[in-house]
Amino acid sequence: MVSVDYVIIGAGYAGLHCAKKLLEKGFEILVFDMRAPGGELEVFSKLESFAEKYSKFIEQIKELKNEIDVGLGTVIKSKPVIVSSKNGLKRFEARRAILCSGATDTAPVRLNVLRKKMSGIYTLDQSLRMLAENKKLGEKILITGKREQIIDLAEKQLEELGYTFEFVETEEPVEVLGTERVNGVRVNGNEYKCDTLIFFNGREPFNPLKLKGTPVGNVSVCSYDYSKVEENVKNFLAKIQ
Repeated sequence: MVSVDYVIIGAGYAGLHCAKKLLEKGFEILVFDMRAPGGELEVFSKLESFAEKYSKFIEQIKELKNEIDVGLGTVIKSKPVIVSSKNGLKRFEARRAILCSGATDTAPVRLNVLRKKMSGIYTLDQSLRMLAENKKLGEKILITGKREQIIDLAEKQLEELGYTFEFVETEEPVEVLGTERVNGVRVNGNEYKCDTLIFFNGREPFNPLKLKGTPVGNVSVCSYDYSKVEENVKNFLAKIQ
């Protein structure tokens, strides 16, 4: 069985920075990601408004991707390390696991939208991934939830792509109208006609398998503000001896 000093779970901004620092210190490491390296910054790089906003971090990611070897696979256990890949399960021993799995948009479980078995309902990060893949969201979009800077950026991107949309800020339950696809939304006592609903209610750690390890980066700060992610990563790396 392969034994290393560190296993890094996630190859986004935090994972790749941690990998580079540990390699420079002479540690033996393994890095795994369930998708291609780059994390959500890879998604942002394909959206003009986001690419401009996050250009500093995207450039760093481009450089790091050329320096760090990343294994494609899902880490299903962190001690011992068990990775599920297209070639089956692989097992490793690691002295320490670093959790760099990032953040995901919070699903509004108290709302009724996730209980609806219909198309046209997305979290903000799901909708951005679809746009980056050149997939069409819909003809008329309603965005609901918190008004934060990321919403301004998303609206700018949607406008550049020619979408018709509006935003309704709310902390109240949202009622989705329709059967197979959204055809309207009732929120704050008002009804809005739309065929697509995008909701944003903040972010939470992406760690669906409850993996154990030291959280670094966006899995810790849970933000679209990458200056906060950068600070968290720098603070962690400063402690590595």
